[in-house]
Amino acid sequence: MTDESSAPRDARPRPRYGEYAPEGWVSPVADAAAAREAELAAKAAESRAVDARPGAAPATQAAPTAGPATPAGLSTGRRVDRIATLALIGLAVYNVVGNVVLVPNFSATLLDLLRRSGYDVDTFTSQAGLQTAGAVIAVTSLVVFVVMLWWSLRRLRAGRLSFFVPLAAGVLVTAVQLVAVFSVVLGDAAFVQSVMDAGSRP
Repeated sequence: MTDESSAPRDARPRPRYGEYAPEGWVSPVADAAAAREAELAAKAAESRAVDARPGAAPATQAAPTAGPATPAGLSTGRRVDRIATLALIGLAVYNVVGNVVLVPNFSATLLDLLRRSGYDVDTFTSQAGLQTAGAVIAVTSLVVFVVMLWWSLRRLRAGRLSFFVPLAAGVLVTAVQLVAVFSVVLGDAAFVQSVMDAGSRP
């Protein structure tokens, strides 16, 4: 037997990456890398061509990001404000309709209410003035309602606080009602005297 240790050793370095491959042999790894590089180069050229077109947005432009999320508390607050505003608007509609419908019989209705409360309305002589007060209240209610509705809806669409608009309108109309009615009632000297006489009786 021949001693393997005595056999001459190949002094050449071990072949790497097909260094000593037969002539014409191509590494499949090299082919895949070259194809990948060619694909990337084609995509880069296409991207540059798109960017070069007039009016075209750059390919590297980041998509617009959404704004900061609305805090949960603010969203809930707006929801509560919307519900309160719509509820107050509904109440205002009821009040305006009632005032308009009541105009033809405003004086008779109010005097009947005073009679039921124990007042002697037979001495009241300002029925015409009371009727005029009812008309003023109805017109004022309608005008204030139109302005209030426009302003409330505008603020709701803008996402702004709105509940105070119909609330302030209601306070204003109530103040007009009280001033209009009491100015007529308290201006009737005979009626006021009868009320005072009734209050002084034992």
